[in-house]
Amino acid sequence: MMDVSELMRIVHAEALDTPVLYGEGRLHDDAVVLERDGDAWRVYLVDEREAVIESTLRAFDNEPDALEHVLLKLRQSADTPR
Repeated sequence: MMDVSELMRIVHAEALDTPVLYGEGRLHDDAVVLERDGDAWRVYLVDEREAVIESTLRAFDNEPDALEHVLLKLRQSADTPR
């Protein structure tokens, strides 16, 4: 099961963009964000105004699944030309 340490190890090993985890990190266009919302973990991307891109919003009932999705979105972003 993935935890934050494992996610960050992979992020650094693959030279992926650093996600914004629980309010820690720098928001920017297409940043991947993970936040806790009560009993749910929310993963989404933000636009250039740091607003949630609603079509990217996914909610999870556990942190490991949310972290796996963060990694997926980071890898997808890395494969997308800017």
